[in-house]
Amino acid sequence: MFEPIARFFSAKPPEVLPYYVAGAVLFSILMIFVLINLPSRARKPLIALVTFLAGLFYATEFFFPIDRATNKNFLTDYLVPASKLGSLLGGMTLTLGILSLLRVHGRNIARLRAGWYNSVALLVAMVSMVTFGLMDKYGANDGAKKVFNVLFEGMLINMDATMFSLIAFYIVSASYRAFRIRSIEATILMVTAFLVMLGQVPVGNALTDWLPQDGTFASLRVENIKQWILSQVNAAALRAIAFGLGVGGLAISLRIWLSLERGAYFEKEI
Repeated sequence: MFEPIARFFSAKPPEVLPYYVAGAVLFSILMIFVLINLPSRARKPLIALVTFLAGLFYATEFFFPIDRATNKNFLTDYLVPASKLGSLLGGMTLTLGILSLLRVHGRNIARLRAGWYNSVALLVAMVSMVTFGLMDKYGANDGAKKVFNVLFEGMLINMDATMFSLIAFYIVSASYRAFRIRSIEATILMVTAFLVMLGQVPVGNALTDWLPQDGTFASLRVENIKQWILSQVNAAALRAIAFGLGVGGLAISLRIWLSLERGAYFEKEI
């Protein structure tokens, strides 16, 4: 059943790849248009059915017994084509995001709303980055490569660095609020964080450099205390958090798979 899809997504010559990309974009737009114009009563059962069948495929492949000679079952060969379909759905969601951006910011520009020039800057930057990025990847024009390097390395990376440097102030503020000593737990948290940060800098290591590297007192060196906190105390807490996240993720996955989830993007609870 998946063989035609597997052949379609097999390696293709670079000269025809842009046509496949354009076809995928047009197909995504068509599918989104069809889903938007479907009646609500038909759209929700269709989405629920496709979601259930997709989850059922992976669940069946995982739990169905395998042949010991080939180390696979009758669905294993179709995992790669199915993952390609997942990539196709990801491309469709990307197309939906681009259409949403064009709709929202295009409306801001057309109506000259407050800050409409920011919308112009966003759309121009998005179109320029995509255009010169594709020209750099699939074209042989050195000028396009230079322009893309200026846009990506000269502007985007520096703007990202600026944004994260501003976030650092919020991190410091949150750390100050978290480390205020108001209880025994806050005191333990502050002392532990102080020891870990002290073990990360040369000054902290120099404070206990006079202690022997081996023997009983070696465990009192700052770098060893830091390593013990990270590998023993912190690792246990991370395992507990990861276990809780796994159970929660499994519960949410089952609710979405069985179309039981309710919220802003699902059918409201009756």
